[in-house]
Amino acid sequence: MTTYMQSLRTKTIHQARIKLSKHRDLGEQSSLNIFQVADLMDRIHNASKKAEENNSVFFSIGMN
Repeated sequence: MTTYMQSLRTKTIHQARIKLSKHRDLGEQSSLNIFQVADLMDRIHNASKKAEENNSVFFSIGMN
């Protein structure tokens, strides 16, 4: 179950990066509004932040 959830998160982040890349290429012709772009950016930022927290927790447990 854990690997499935990790795979799902990775897929979601990958899709968000692709959408942002397309938005960047299209510029003003993009169909995304500013709120959708902000949501995609938040997903990417929060996912990397969450990954760092998970790694630090495991590191802390290993040190004890």
